[in-house]
Amino acid sequence: MPDKVLLTGISGFVAKHVAIELLNSGFEVLGTVRNKNSIEQTKKTLEKNNVSTEKLSFVELDLLKDEGWNEAAKGCKYIIHVASPFPFKVSNDRESLTPAAKDGTLRVLNAGINAEVEHFVKTSSIVCMFRKPNRTNPYTFGENDWTDVEWNKTTDYFVSKTRAEKAAWDLMESKGLKNNLTCINPGFVLGDFLNEKSCTSMEYIKQLLQGKFPAAPKFSVMISHVKDIARAHVLSLANKRAGGRRLIVGSEVRSILELSKIMAENLPSHAKKLPKKELPNFMVKLLSYIDTSAKNLVPDLGLTMKTDQTYAEEILQMKFLPSETAVVDAAKSVLRLKLA
Repeated sequence: MPDKVLLTGISGFVAKHVAIELLNSGFEVLGTVRNKNSIEQTKKTLEKNNVSTEKLSFVELDLLKDEGWNEAAKGCKYIIHVASPFPFKVSNDRESLTPAAKDGTLRVLNAGINAEVEHFVKTSSIVCMFRKPNRTNPYTFGENDWTDVEWNKTTDYFVSKTRAEKAAWDLMESKGLKNNLTCINPGFVLGDFLNEKSCTSMEYIKQLLQGKFPAAPKFSVMISHVKDIARAHVLSLANKRAGGRRLIVGSEVRSILELSKIMAENLPSHAKKLPKKELPNFMVKLLSYIDTSAKNLVPDLGLTMKTDQTYAEEILQMKFLPSETAVVDAAKSVLRLKLA
């Protein structure tokens, strides 16, 4: 009998790739969806990528409701919790995403604990690690760092991810199960988007390719290939060394202007539409009042991040893909899907 994995938010960008990795590795997968209307498209997308869906089943569950989670976790050896809201626009209510992210995480973990699940892997993010006041430039962060959720420049997505990850560790520690949890902390996730379902990563690439950015904000971030993230989740399931760890998964830090240059070199048909210069910081701050999506960038404008993710490569026994591959795969999939 293959080991069964409960995979939350299976229709999402990262979770579809996790599902591919799990099914290709021989696991049985029970995928959760918030709306059963997304089941057919998810199944078709996986089959288009030559994945057998014979060991795949679905269940409709809501992270904001208790119903059904205990039943779904029964008989599962592992849980991979990917589902978490990441809207393109930023809300003025910094706690707006916290209920789905934090309470949803606790629902999933408690259901797994009740079902005596062996290991949990949660999709977190480096946004839980690097945002705080009075940083040096360049600034360095690592596995032991936490974002300051009380800082008024910490936006809703950063707050929700940080509160959710902290709550997960607090719960597992209170039950004496800290080593039964691994958090995967990627940067800006890029790679093949697989289908037309929109996500925030896709929106940024789409808007760059459509010429919506006449100039690029001075913003830099670590790039993570979605295939690495999917592999990291699956490799963590039975890896004792990954227990109790926050694994930073990604490769080089790149600026938005560098991403544009990589796309221009590899997709000459869209080179003219891509930004060739950087926008002054004050312009981005002004724009953030009109376009709230820019608010996520403002606190880090002009800052360079540094981190060492080689410890994660060593624990997982894998080498992360270069950022260029992630950028080109993302851009090519946007064009293949005729979205730009």
